[in-house]
Amino acid sequence: MIPRLFRQDGPTSGATVAQGPDYSGGPWVYLFWLGFLLLPLQRGVYAPWWATAAAVAAFLVVHFWGFLKTGPALWLARLAMFGIGIALFPYNAFAHTFFMYAGMPGARASNRESILIIILTVAGSYGYFILQHMSSIYFGLVSVIVIGLGGTILNLRANRQAQTALAGKDLEIARLAKIAERERIARDLHDLLGHTLSVIAIKAELAHKLLGIDGTGGGMDGANAATEMREVAEVARKALAEVRQAIVGLRNIGLLDATRAVDTMLRAAGLETRLNVEELPALTPAQENALAQAVLEAGTNIVRHANASRVSISILCRQSRVTVEVDDNGRGGPLDPGQGLSGMRQRLTALRGELQVRALEPGTRLIAALPLAS
Repeated sequence: MIPRLFRQDGPTSGATVAQGPDYSGGPWVYLFWLGFLLLPLQRGVYAPWWATAAAVAAFLVVHFWGFLKTGPALWLARLAMFGIGIALFPYNAFAHTFFMYAGMPGARASNRESILIIILTVAGSYGYFILQHMSSIYFGLVSVIVIGLGGTILNLRANRQAQTALAGKDLEIARLAKIAERERIARDLHDLLGHTLSVIAIKAELAHKLLGIDGTGGGMDGANAATEMREVAEVARKALAEVRQAIVGLRNIGLLDATRAVDTMLRAAGLETRLNVEELPALTPAQENALAQAVLEAGTNIVRHANASRVSISILCRQSRVTVEVDDNGRGGPLDPGQGLSGMRQRLTALRGELQVRALEPGTRLIAALPLAS
């Protein structure tokens, strides 16, 4: 029978992780062992009841006082229990019950203290039984109970502590997963809205120019402006759908689709583009999405900041690596690594890839590379 004090209750989902052993059973759970003292039979004559009653009274005081003690108070309580057993032996053949109490691990004792208590109790019992020329049955009984039950309690305590630590790690993993998911959504929304809003802004400006200064919208320019505005509406509707997908984690644009979208955006902004796309190898969804986001972010940054007139986009496969290179002939210079570049680097790094930004004369070269699966 294992006292409730040391029973394990596995952690439940969403529950607060308990710290340390469970003392809800209190010192009462041990007292059933005192029933052994009611069966004293020494040399065929029942021992005097008053001796057992006095020993039990003294034991209860020590037991309740030292139950949650540690350090010197713990050792004093264990020594007192052992002494009560020695004092009762002349009157009760079952006085070794107090030796068993003395050898149990303390409720708050460290593992080191508990092991020392077990060892010293067994050694003390052996010495006392030898000096008193008592039967080896006594020593065998005390040794089996103290070592067996004490070891079981320590093992259950270790398991409980391990489960508590594991539950704490599970909660920490869940917390970090939520943080990572929020960061993923933030990166996706930044990449998505940055590219889409850039397209909307470019097309809206083009429509405004086609309408003319007087705003009449007559003639061919008016028809072209209407076409551009319809495309703005289409881009806006598509952006809304993609935002919804990004929020639930379903957005996963392909690399070729992203390259075509960037090419369309750059041409709408009046830039000359050149595409060099080799046959793509088999990519995982995560790899393709990371490279696609790199192309989208690069194109958006060129339109916003580069002041370029020509852009070259290359997708190459070399030495078990797939590489995306985006070159422009803009103003170049040092780049401020904002949220877009930081999110791009985080995606690639998570897939054992890398991101490089190099200065050209003139312009800038962005290189995003990922290793292919063997």
